[in-house]
Amino acid sequence: MQVSHICRRDVVTIDAQRTLIEAARMMRDHHVGMLVVTCANAQGEQVCGIVTDRDLVIDALARTPLELDAEVGDLAHVDLTLIAESASLDQAVTAMQGSGVRRLLVTDSTDRLSGIISLDDVIEACADQVGGLARIIRSGMDRELASQAHTGEPGEPRSQPGAPIASQGIWARSVG
Repeated sequence: MQVSHICRRDVVTIDAQRTLIEAARMMRDHHVGMLVVTCANAQGEQVCGIVTDRDLVIDALARTPLELDAEVGDLAHVDLTLIAESASLDQAVTAMQGSGVRRLLVTDSTDRLSGIISLDDVIEACADQVGGLARIIRSGMDRELASQAHTGEPGEPRSQPGAPIASQGIWARSVG
């Protein structure tokens, strides 16, 4: 599965000159844990960092004296980990592990920001795949049980589809 299939396209940005209070309010209002920090330059608005809810709590609130009117740009991480939309989920996990981050900025084929992928997104996608595998197994078991119910010997009680079939075999347990 490609990153493009599960990344979030609703990127919330904040100007680097905004305050930490404004950043916290934006995170609350948009229900996000990270903001992309932007800076204006000759080419227009550019991504110049990120700030997370953890940054606000751990770094900003722990400062003495408390400076909630400090600029977001002063707290922003500028060493960004990017991943291409065409990358696989495995590559995203490897990038997160290698950089020690929970979120990656996703770029399109022209290296422009197109989304964000988080550890939560990856876990959700993997859970969906595992759920699909479980449904395959359950479907096979149901087909097997239904087939056994219809091929019983004459005179034997017929079992209901989906009902467990009692074993007449001897079970042995080997411990190795």
